Amino acid sequence: MNDNKPISHIAFIMDGNGRWAKKRKLDRSLGHEKGVSIIKDIVMDCFNTYSIKTVSLFTFSSENWSRPNREIKILFKLLGDFFNSEIDFFISQGVRINISGDLSDSRIPKKTLKTILNAIEKTQNNNKNIFNILFNYGSKNEIHRACKNIALDYKSNKIKLDDIDSKFDDYLYTKEFSNIDLLIRTSGEQRLSNCLLYQLAYAELIFNPVYWPDYNLELLKKDIDIYYSRDRRFGKISS
Repeated sequence: MNDNKPISHIAFIMDGNGRWAKKRKLDRSLGHEKGVSIIKDIVMDCFNTYSIKTVSLFTFSSENWSRPNREIKILFKLLGDFFNSEIDFFISQGVRINISGDLSDSRIPKKTLKTILNAIEKTQNNNKNIFNILFNYGSKNEIHRACKNIALDYKSNKIKLDDIDSKFDDYLYTKEFSNIDLLIRTSGEQRLSNCLLYQLAYAELIFNPVYWPDYNLELLKKDIDIYYSRDRRFGKISS
């Protein structure tokens, strides 16, 4: 193991739920259901075993609205059920729930939005760990939003032109968190899919071939070991 600093922020693109189900000749909804069932174990292992402060999970992208309406409804129901069943557990563990994404979108069902806002409110004073859920999220949209808000603040003299470089991060959904050290994407797909493009500038990337429903704590350990075996130079030469 080299001298890499401990992981402060890890992100997951939990891909492959539908293909997991298709491989077993099951309805896609069962793949999503199985995928949701492993989230708590993976997230809590990151917190407790590896002392990672922040875990980000890509659950629903701004592009996912193009999926069949039935599947979108199932995804929202599973998300709501997850929050409703696990919120007390996260409270007991000192975990704060954060949402990165556009919650002002009128397409989000009121019931789903209420559940999300309730989870944020109930955990807002927790500070041991952060569970950051990317919901109705797209990185390009996030960056466009940041630029628009910077322009408005500059126009109203709330920010100076010379301050933009140092304060740009403050306009992102992740303004409270460190940038990502490690991104893990399951299913073997090797792309970022508009996920946290700015925050991933110097992240290590691992594309695990396993579908998300089959991802487990043993595979997580292997991926984290791979992270620590790499030489993170941030533009410098090797020592």
